[in-house]
Order: sequence, then C-alpha cells, then structure tokens
Amino acid sequence: MIGSRPRYSRIQQIADALLVEAGVTAPPVPVEDIIHTRGIAIQPTASLGDVSGLVLRKGKEIVIGVNKKQVATRRRFTLAHELAHALLHHGEEVRFDKDFRVNLRSEASGFGIDVEEIEANFFAACLLMPRRFLEADPDAAFVDVEDAQAVSRLAKRYGVSAHAMSIRLGNLAARRGWLARYS
Repeated sequence: MIGSRPRYSRIQQIADALLVEAGVTAPPVPVEDIIHTRGIAIQPTASLGDVSGLVLRKGKEIVIGVNKKQVATRRRFTLAHELAHALLHHGEEVRFDKDFRVNLRSEASGFGIDVEEIEANFFAACLLMPRRFLEADPDAAFVDVEDAQAVSRLAKRYGVSAHAMSIRLGNLAARRGWLARYS
C-alpha cells in the first residue's frame, strides 16, 4: 500500500541493493541488464505517441514498454522509472480484450503530487545517479550546478540528461547538505 508520502529511505535501499547485486561500481549503470535480471522484458515501441513508457503485468509476467522515438538518455530514465513501478507499485487493472495491469500516467503526474510518480522518479535518480558514485566523483564534488557545460559532461558520463543530473545534484544538496558548500 502506498502512503501519503514518498518512501525515500526504502527506495534508496532498494536501488542500492540492485546496484550491489548487479556488481555495478561505476557509471553508467546498465539499467537494461538490471531489468532483465529481474525477469522483466523490455519492449521498445514507436507506437506510444507522447508516452515515454509503461508497465504491463499479466499474471507473473511483466513487460516495460519504452518509446524508442525518444533520445537515449530519456529512454534510460524511463526504463529506470518504469522498473520502479514494477517493483514498488501494483498498477491499475485495465480491461480490453484481455486482463492485465498497467501503470498509467495521470493528470496529477506532471504536478509532482502523485506519490507513485514521485517515488518512481526518485528511484530512477537513485539507480542511474547513485549518491555514493556522485560523492566519490571528483567532477561532481566541485561542480557548479549553474555551469551547464560541467553538468552536461557529468550527465554524459552517467548516461542521463543534463536536466536529470542538475535535479539530482540539487536534491542531494537540499536533502543532506551535500554540495551545499560548493553551490
């Protein structure tokens, strides 16, 4: 059951455990390999329109659909985001001609008030830009989050967008005081 607040500590633990289990010690995180080791299939498709990704469940089978028309960094974040839904959230039952469960993007998703979306975004950030990697990364330790070129170089190494990296660095600074002396 999802509470009214995001489960940040628990999500951080799950992401860290996946990284340890996969033996990942440096960026970029092989998100597709991590998904496959969980027994989850990935289905790239061009028929999602504006949707970045989704999770489909039927019985014990789970498939992550990802929009192959989007740039690689967006697809990586989407895969990690949808993995979070697969691991953390039950999804809603939808009936067409077959029964399956799906995580749908609601109107509330874009406003940062939907707890499941907040959790999935946080999980994706923790998995793709692990705190311990960033703390040990000399380029991250002294990055000025307003230096677009420095953030872009760091984002490239982690296989994420500069936007995602700047949000992650800002959130780490706000939550733990990490980087506060540098920004």
